Amino acid sequence: MRGLVVLLLVLAFAGGAEAQGPASRFLTVSDGTRIHYLEAGSGPAVILLHGSTGTAESNYVTTGILQALAANHRVIAPDFRGQGKSQRSLDPRRYASDRFPQDVLEIMDQLDVRKAHVAGYSMGGEMLAPLLAIAPDRILTATFGGSGLLEPDRTRDAAAMAKDVRGRDEDPPAGARRLWVERSPDALRAMEQGRRAQPPTTPPLDLRKVTFPVLAVVGEYDTPNRFTSLMARTLPDFRLVVLKGRGHATALADPAYKEALVEFIGANDP
Repeated sequence: MRGLVVLLLVLAFAGGAEAQGPASRFLTVSDGTRIHYLEAGSGPAVILLHGSTGTAESNYVTTGILQALAANHRVIAPDFRGQGKSQRSLDPRRYASDRFPQDVLEIMDQLDVRKAHVAGYSMGGEMLAPLLAIAPDRILTATFGGSGLLEPDRTRDAAAMAKDVRGRDEDPPAGARRLWVERSPDALRAMEQGRRAQPPTTPPLDLRKVTFPVLAVVGEYDTPNRFTSLMARTLPDFRLVVLKGRGHATALADPAYKEALVEFIGANDP
């Protein structure tokens, strides 16, 4: 009887822990900014980077992406400085372009993560390029969601754009966007000013150093060819998933996005 009671208590505790969701934690990076992050699961590390005006919660918990990955991985999803529960500042100098990928590396260092799968959506995807440029040895795989690398050659860029479906009126209503967007207008304004006023000093990304698998998941109405043409013709291990009927505002909330990401990361674990 006593054993049965203990078993029931353990199951109740486990169920309660699961219901609580990922742990909410904070750390402080080298310039004194307090960064909030969510963490769940164990196994190979996965870093999830949210989009502009979003948060780790709205991009990755509400959509079920963090929970699905945490079944077999240690998932870490920070809120970018100025957004979510991370420290806000109205000083544009706090948001220099180089600071965002540096934050990611400092988070990895403080949490003893040597290498990780890194996936970013929209602005989070934009941060992947400088991160890959300065620390390709820290990356297991890279996933660009609603983002990518543009063709530097104008002729090739125009040809890639010509292949894309025009118009986004097929995108579902704006209500779907509220699944993952939480606005921080004042800090967001300072962030945009800082990123424009302080061009990155990070060296350009040398694609010859990207020897690990790369995935791009892009909505059909979010110019997937323009985002991915360069990677498709230069990277040795590249995969593209185009979500039919989706645009920039709705691709992340599509269950197919989660399925593609979970499958890709699981297939490329060390």
